[in-house]
Amino acid sequence: MSPFTYYLLVITFSCIPLISFFLTNFLPHTHDGAMHLARIAAYYKALGDGQFPIRWAGDLNYGYGLPLFNFIYQVPYFISSIFIFLGLGLVNAFKVTLVLSFLLSGIFMFGFSLSFFKDLKKALLVTLFYQFFPFRLIEILTRGSFGEVYAYAFFPLALWGIVLLFEKVNFKNILITSIGTALLILSHNALSLVFFIIAVIFILFFAGKPKNYRYPFFAFFLGLLLASFYWIPAIFEHHYTYGDLFMKDLYKTHFPPFVNFFIPNFFNNPSLHTGGISIQFGLIHTLVFVLGLFVLFFKKDISRLDRKVILFCIVIFSIALFLMQPISKILWENLPLLRQFQFSWRLLSVVGVAMTLISISIFYFDFFKKKSVYYLLIILLVASTIYYWKPVLGWDKIDENYYWNFPLTSTYFGETDLIWSEGPAKKYPKARVEVIDGKGSAKQIIKKSNLLTFKFNNQTPIKVVAHIQYFPGWRAFVDDKQVPIEFQYGIYRGHIVFQIPKGEHNVRLSFGESKLRYIADSLTIGSFAILVLWGISRFIKKR
Repeated sequence: MSPFTYYLLVITFSCIPLISFFLTNFLPHTHDGAMHLARIAAYYKALGDGQFPIRWAGDLNYGYGLPLFNFIYQVPYFISSIFIFLGLGLVNAFKVTLVLSFLLSGIFMFGFSLSFFKDLKKALLVTLFYQFFPFRLIEILTRGSFGEVYAYAFFPLALWGIVLLFEKVNFKNILITSIGTALLILSHNALSLVFFIIAVIFILFFAGKPKNYRYPFFAFFLGLLLASFYWIPAIFEHHYTYGDLFMKDLYKTHFPPFVNFFIPNFFNNPSLHTGGISIQFGLIHTLVFVLGLFVLFFKKDISRLDRKVILFCIVIFSIALFLMQPISKILWENLPLLRQFQFSWRLLSVVGVAMTLISISIFYFDFFKKKSVYYLLIILLVASTIYYWKPVLGWDKIDENYYWNFPLTSTYFGETDLIWSEGPAKKYPKARVEVIDGKGSAKQIIKKSNLLTFKFNNQTPIKVVAHIQYFPGWRAFVDDKQVPIEFQYGIYRGHIVFQIPKGEHNVRLSFGESKLRYIADSLTIGSFAILVLWGISRFIKKR
């Protein structure tokens, strides 16, 4: 069979566990799904209001807004917005975006595996082990983890680019690696860091020649620059939020019991849950991992590459397993970066990669080299995850209008609440603009996610409060002249307070970039421009 046929097999198998999505108009009940509907709506509105990049969710938090998208990933919401623009509603856009992530992860993993192992059967097996690692399906159908599923998609794209750079250094391969890296960063904060560390270890294991180290890291650097508009503000403006305070201890109650990794949870037994989810490695994945250990220690004819692969898998598996156990608590307590992962069981992503790549060890057993046995193994692998093909929490009938006008913050822990606020709003204000000193009233109020305009005709100078949460980037203009903002004024803590002189005035509050964000945006635009010009020059030379 041709590579194209194998790609079709990957897509076909990947569609099977998600067919249930399209057999009903209901939304699978997941931990985070409904929250993501509100975020999709907020993101789409912000795009329509001309925000780009998207940072401020103006309608959330009872219209006070919050800098949600300054700190959380962007890719899945952008993709969902495209589907909404094409005519899909919130629920269907959410479903299609999840399914697309799963299909892309299969396509990119097969591309990487084929380039790395140079064997179609190995590539297919590795890909399906990746797709049908139980936790992958739990991420989609139990957690509804919008960002993490795209991190799983773009991680193999970055690996694919690395392998291609090992073989040949050219513009195309640098572009694949840098774009894969950028999209990974923009998909999920914590998981992108996990996968980045795995990618670095991968390079250390497989680069070989000294020159093979340089170009992948150069491509990583380009990827960081491309995504700098997001990660630089997310890191350096993080101190404006309560994020570290509210989430610093989450890890303490999320260490999975060791035995729960190995006991199948076919009946959704809560005693086998951690953080409300099943955390099993999977029977076939576990058995194949054991076979990999056997091959490493007892098979003499193992190739140099495959030996390195198995050792690589053992290393990252061991690190992940250690960090998911209470014995590692001292590291979680003393390493702030580690606490950003929030839940230790997120490192099942690393376990999944290890159990995926080590599957190539079965080809060292004559039994598995038989075509019939090989395909039987694939069928058993897919069938072993049937339990995970349906939302274990059932389905929800959704009123989409509610999420288009969602009043809450869409966060669980208040991680984007600002330190100068009193926490999330409790209700809508009586008026969006209020006079707090002097006499006057606002007229013709127009509110968008990033803009508030109104008119005043007052007999005396006045001080007004706009019931919008302040964040660097908000500016007040009276007759197009910028005026100072106060955001710690009396009982209006965190709100935008400013003065308007006597007379008739047009007033505008607009949200834009801070100095830091301008620098970050410039780095993204500059690196993108360099890649475009580089690509054009390569094209001209070839012509």
